[in-house]
Amino acid sequence: MPFSFLVSSALFLGAGQAQADTGAPDEENAPTEAAVSGEEIIIYGEAEVLRRRGEVIQTLRHLGYKEARRRNGRTVMVPKTPYKPSVVLDDDGWMQLKRSPIRIDPPGDSNWRYLWCLPPFTITPACIQVGGQVIGRRKLGHFKEDVVRATRYGMHEWQDAVIALAMDQRLGTEIPDMLDATWTTGTPFGIEGPTLESHEKRRAAILRFWSSRSCLPEGAAVRDVVATFVDAEIQMSNHPASAEELAAANEAQRCDNAQLFTIE
Repeated sequence: MPFSFLVSSALFLGAGQAQADTGAPDEENAPTEAAVSGEEIIIYGEAEVLRRRGEVIQTLRHLGYKEARRRNGRTVMVPKTPYKPSVVLDDDGWMQLKRSPIRIDPPGDSNWRYLWCLPPFTITPACIQVGGQVIGRRKLGHFKEDVVRATRYGMHEWQDAVIALAMDQRLGTEIPDMLDATWTTGTPFGIEGPTLESHEKRRAAILRFWSSRSCLPEGAAVRDVVATFVDAEIQMSNHPASAEELAAANEAQRCDNAQLFTIE
């Protein structure tokens, strides 16, 4: 069974499922928390990221914004009031506010409303919205602050979900694949470097990677993945790490609350 599958199963065991919607947070479907070295890291899925993004869009709709277009991972929200700023939402969890450009936006909601843009109405206010070009910088700044205040909490939650998803992918896929490549083929950590020919060098590289992780919860989570790999793959192989190697790795790490290797 692939090591990455074992890690993914451990990460998602007991995790709650999130719904992708634009309503208020659902407490019953909130994700559970996985304890790592006495602290907690919330593992979000893609559905949680979509849900948090949807909440930000819902807030903007309450402020009088509507979705204008989406392209290259960015959604442009335009205000119904033309002199207010336009909002650009990026799928990576950041927001940009800018002066609304001149736009063709006839009144009404039906498809027939674009008849306002036929001659002789083409250049009238009923067809062309120029509010964003005539408002002063200070006044525009106040409207930007209103958007920032209204979306601050939602943006923070969305960004946390994006970061947690990236961490989840690193723990469940990237690091296990990297460990597999190092142990089975001698691929060094990083892009460059000579191939690790001997199992001794491969063990040393993996144990060095384990001992060099940070003392933050994210570093502890990575150490747990590496330790699981060592126990399940290296120690069960024909080339296990010696007691001296494990003791040296324990001595090299610098975190007081780290889970050390068991030496038998």
